[in-house]
Amino acid sequence: MAELPEQIASLLIPMIGRPLLLPNVAVAEIVGWDQPEKQEGSPDWLLGKIEWRGVELPVVSLELMNDLEIEDASLGQRLAVINGVGECKLPFYAISVQGIPRLVRVYPEEMGSEEPSQDRAYDTLVMVSGERAVIPDLVNVERELNQVV
Repeated sequence: MAELPEQIASLLIPMIGRPLLLPNVAVAEIVGWDQPEKQEGSPDWLLGKIEWRGVELPVVSLELMNDLEIEDASLGQRLAVINGVGECKLPFYAISVQGIPRLVRVYPEEMGSEEPSQDRAYDTLVMVSGERAVIPDLVNVERELNQVV
């Protein structure tokens, strides 16, 4: 059985609601906001596409994926370029975020989960070092992306 790491280097990324918690290895780069080019017939959570390093990336709003009716959920201040994992057809995609991430070290004993929320299909609510955060379910996000790109 594999031993769990003592700590995980992670990023706490500002969002409209709670900050997003992602391991460093999931994030390729944080870039400035570039207005995505919306594609006709795409779901609301798919904000459009941008060009990053010569590659076309879809831009996702996790807030809209969770059916949250938050004003300005389609606008961001930055984009988190995410490394595609698992069954993702794309090597990268972007998530709309609201600010500059902060490096945090996550220790398993400091993490606690909150009551699961039925209306948040694409992420898990957690407490990390006394701070509320959201861990996105990137596998589900990527399954949805695979269906529309």
